[in-house]
Amino acid sequence: MEHISVREPLAIDARLAELGQLRPGWLDGKGVPLSPGDLAWLAEAFAVDYADDLPTPYLFPTPEGHVLAEWALKPWSPSLEIDPAAKRGTWHALNLETDEESARKLDLTNADDWT
Repeated sequence: MEHISVREPLAIDARLAELGQLRPGWLDGKGVPLSPGDLAWLAEAFAVDYADDLPTPYLFPTPEGHVLAEWALKPWSPSLEIDPAAKRGTWHALNLETDEESARKLDLTNADDWT
């Protein structure tokens, strides 16, 4: 498996560039790499539509070629699984103290869904 840092969130563009280094089979022979075009779109979408005053998410690759964004916002554990090829996302947030959950599908070409 290739090395990907996870200790602290990197600047989004730096982290996406790091994810762009993944090769086919990066996860025990099964990981799908992210395409340069999809990563460029995602970097631009974050630059344009992600508010500067929000905390920087941790970004992880998924085996399917998506990007998982996670935030450390206790008591909430929010995440957004992004399919950059489809420009869609699945938002999920769990309150670790109350078990309250929130989930929804997002169209990431729509600035309102980023909000």
